[in-house]
Amino acid sequence: MLETQQEEYLFDCGIQYFNANQYKSAHKEWEELWKLIGHLPRRSSLKVFLQLTGIYQNIELGKWDAVRYGIRVANQRLTENLDSIKELIEVDAIEAFLLSYRDKKVTLKAFHELVIQRNGVEFTKTSELSERLPLPHTKGTKPAP
Repeated sequence: MLETQQEEYLFDCGIQYFNANQYKSAHKEWEELWKLIGHLPRRSSLKVFLQLTGIYQNIELGKWDAVRYGIRVANQRLTENLDSIKELIEVDAIEAFLLSYRDKKVTLKAFHELVIQRNGVEFTKTSELSERLPLPHTKGTKPAP
């Protein structure tokens, strides 16, 4: 799905923003990547990630029909593009989230606990991306001393 360093960079920035609960910034990075790829079929895998950020916005606004719709569409896009998405990330957490909340109300707390794990990429405080982003610590852990 990703063919250039710039595409990898934008995708990884989006993941870091998403995992830092900065969903609007994640959406902007992934939207920029969407535009960079252009009208090539490989960009369809990005719809899952854009849909996830839309789900957050609708949870925040209390638009529960839109949340359920977003979950349903994200799950459909994940299924349609599973092989290419699996090349990039661990999909288990996203699949579990989408299946768990397809028929019930999801809280912001539950959404904040969703973490996207990139295959083969270790995000650390010393990485170039981490220096760019204000990440206090990894979800579910205490900050390093």
